[in-house]
Amino acid sequence: MSPPPFRVSHIVFDVDGTLVDFESALRAALEATADSASRYLGRLVAPSQLQQARELVAVDPAWRARTLSQIRNESIRRVLASAGETSEEVVRLIAETYYAARDQHLHPYEDVEPAITTLAERGFTIILATNGNAVLDRHPFMRHVAYLQQAEQVGVLKPDPRFFRMALRQTGGDPSRAISVGDRFENDIAPSLAIGMHAVFVDRDDSAPDIEVHRIRSLVELPDLLERA
Repeated sequence: MSPPPFRVSHIVFDVDGTLVDFESALRAALEATADSASRYLGRLVAPSQLQQARELVAVDPAWRARTLSQIRNESIRRVLASAGETSEEVVRLIAETYYAARDQHLHPYEDVEPAITTLAERGFTIILATNGNAVLDRHPFMRHVAYLQQAEQVGVLKPDPRFFRMALRQTGGDPSRAISVGDRFENDIAPSLAIGMHAVFVDRDDSAPDIEVHRIRSLVELPDLLERA
């Protein structure tokens, strides 16, 4: 494994947990959705109930090949059905509450804008590649993004290495001159290394187990690790 400085032209960023605080957005979305469902049903629905239903759908063999949106919508459908509400229109409205609240509360970490701006000014091609489906257009850092790849659009999920090949192909990138930056080893680091990319692991709270890959706690450390290929 090559040590820094990495000579690359393309940077493939994960999104949730790397660029944006998804966990905070998820909590806000579940609270808003639970409140909306409670009002429709006339009985209390807890945020934990919604998330538990989602986890059950995700491990259901019949739903493993479905998109994140389909899994989330089915989990909401099951919660409503358990209380006797089977209207697809109500499912749609409750689901819209979830997505709207999630996107509204999805905020970048403080280091994202300065780091990506610096990298773009130095001529790196910025790619975002995510299993998530959040709407990101409102965030200022998106002006520097050459390509956004979401799993639902391409039909391939991380940790499949093809996911990274597809993202690089869209921007003319070569794996040997590209780096993956993410907060999950199994999704962001291992599959990118498997196709010959470099990788940097983002460990914001310094809590991940030791891994044989370069680690940073803030994205502001990233520009000094990279040289243009």
